[in-house]
Amino acid sequence: MAELSRRLGAQVLCCPDRLDLLVETLSIGAMNVNSAMEFFRRRRNMAVVTGADRTDIQLAALEASTQCLILTGAGDPLPQLINRAEELEVPLLKVEHDTLTTVEVVEQAFGHVRLHEAVKASYAYRLVEEHCAFDSLFTRLQLPALAR
Repeated sequence: MAELSRRLGAQVLCCPDRLDLLVETLSIGAMNVNSAMEFFRRRRNMAVVTGADRTDIQLAALEASTQCLILTGAGDPLPQLINRAEELEVPLLKVEHDTLTTVEVVEQAFGHVRLHEAVKASYAYRLVEEHCAFDSLFTRLQLPALAR
């Protein structure tokens, strides 16, 4: 998220010490709150981009697996939103861009992932461990198993 914050030129409204979290998916909060809740529950480790005036969507996103909430456009978030985000340790980023421009910047950042951050490297390592069966691969290739 630190990379997203930098690319967006965002103002960090709370939890600046949590910008090391990993964002896996991007969600756009542009629907009604009931649809949003159902949609958000099916996603994990997401950044949610929504208008600064959509407090209903913002609060719904905070109750899901949201790693970061990105507020777009004019206006300031309600103090209740900032308090809830602080309680849940979810960083709030405020950008001056509109939602479409913000989404384009985030998608471009997703296309250029760099592994210099430790959290990304450890996440990639965990994914390989969980989803790759090296023992059976080495057996089929008639190679000795690697020592762990």
